[in-house]
Amino acid sequence: MPPGAAWQGFRDYDGVGRDFLRAKCSTWVEVDLAADRLVVECQPASAVAMLSDHETQVGLPDCCFQTAGLPIEDRRAAVLTRYRARGGQNPGYFIGLAETLGYQTAIVEYRPFMVGISQVGGANTSGNNDSVRYDMLGATADMRAWWRMRVLGPRVTWFRVGVSTLGQDPFARISRAEDLECLLGRYMPAHSFLTMSYEGE
Repeated sequence: MPPGAAWQGFRDYDGVGRDFLRAKCSTWVEVDLAADRLVVECQPASAVAMLSDHETQVGLPDCCFQTAGLPIEDRRAAVLTRYRARGGQNPGYFIGLAETLGYQTAIVEYRPFMVGISQVGGANTSGNNDSVRYDMLGATADMRAWWRMRVLGPRVTWFRVGVSTLGQDPFARISRAEDLECLLGRYMPAHSFLTMSYEGE
């Protein structure tokens, strides 16, 4: 600081000049903290104040996601599902789509029994645990277009401190997979037939 009486208020810890700087700095601290919060809000997985902006950006609410009145966790899941839904036709894509909504699922595909490919006397299945193909004796060729998504348990949205609202949101919400059914109806191959199967405890 330059020498002189005018600058003494800035040199003294409790001087008037320092009080002036503290008042101005608190404004800039708030601006800096708001910028930090904005970086967090840019990510839909952690957005609170900008969640409605993210919903508008991805076209929500729509016929599959009526986000009004839903807890923040479900609204975030809907936004993330729209961001991550790039398209696909294989079982892994649909299982991943269900996972972004919070469902644990498996897919069963059916096909008619074929000599030379199917096994006689065996389980007549092929595939991994998430996606299984069943060979069905006596089935017609239409069976190739039929598949079943097994929802292995309900989606539970838990109350979270700092995110949920006390007195408004329940401690746990168990919901049917209506959003998943709607999305699968939208994205499944047009020639196929889907059956939903709810399993679990």
